[in-house]
Amino acid sequence: MFQNKKTKIAIAGMGGIGGYIGGKLAHYYADQDLIDIIFITRGETLKQIEQSGLELTSKEVHYRTIPTMVSNDPDEIGTIDLLIICTKTFSTNELLVEYQKCLSSKTTVITLQNTINGKERITPILPEGASLMEGCIYIASNKTAPNKVLHSSGPATVFFGTDKVLNPQGAAIAKLLNYAGIEAHYTRDITTLLWKKFLFVSPAAIVTALHQITFTEILESRETEYLYIHLMSELMELGKAQKIFIDPLTVLNNIQLLSKFKGSVKSSFQIDLEQHRPTEIYSLVAYPIEQGQEFDLVMPYYQKAWVDLQSKYNL
Repeated sequence: MFQNKKTKIAIAGMGGIGGYIGGKLAHYYADQDLIDIIFITRGETLKQIEQSGLELTSKEVHYRTIPTMVSNDPDEIGTIDLLIICTKTFSTNELLVEYQKCLSSKTTVITLQNTINGKERITPILPEGASLMEGCIYIASNKTAPNKVLHSSGPATVFFGTDKVLNPQGAAIAKLLNYAGIEAHYTRDITTLLWKKFLFVSPAAIVTALHQITFTEILESRETEYLYIHLMSELMELGKAQKIFIDPLTVLNNIQLLSKFKGSVKSSFQIDLEQHRPTEIYSLVAYPIEQGQEFDLVMPYYQKAWVDLQSKYNL
């Protein structure tokens, strides 16, 4: 990959994350003959990107980008060298089945989703020989129109990789992303980092959705800050039960990270609930509860959140 032949990079899911990643890649590699950037999307998003491109605003810098191709037709897309999955977790399996003919034994797949069980779900669907690297991204980025994405404030950092085993494509992919202005890090300790991200995003998503507040407002009320801390504490115990390394300063670090967000930043989970769209409630809330039961852990704050969210949003 990336040496003396055309490389096809596809970004699946043009929401807040996919729009940021895809927009940066399409902007930087627009004039480079050896790299094709493909957006996999459908509906009004596909139509408007075809007509006028993708508009990305990142920290007050505006990009208007035209990918090599925008499509939802596997035959038109052809075989992909690198697939970056930015869809919601509940869409991943369906996506991989639908675009199975675009994947080969030489395809590398990177997931950038709010999950800690991606590998066990995705590996059985991939062709033999295909390479999977799990990943996560720290970013507050939302889709404001079918072809418009706003990254307003806070970090925008990608971590992806494997556990212990070296993936020979890892360093090259990190360079490719960094050249495009995407801060990306390849690691051989990805499970620890997935848990680190999940310990931040799952409690934050729950608190903002239950109280209909922004990230910054979590710390403005004793009730919401305490709920955030209790949810984190339950997850930390689950991680320890699964023999995951959990930084003892997780609570302090996550509170400091919350304080860095500016403006009215909402979680995508909260926005999906408010707009009555499908949500990641299983991966963010129910899955930790299921895992806790397997380890005989009591998770009262997660269990109450599960009940309260269903009641509040009529799920």
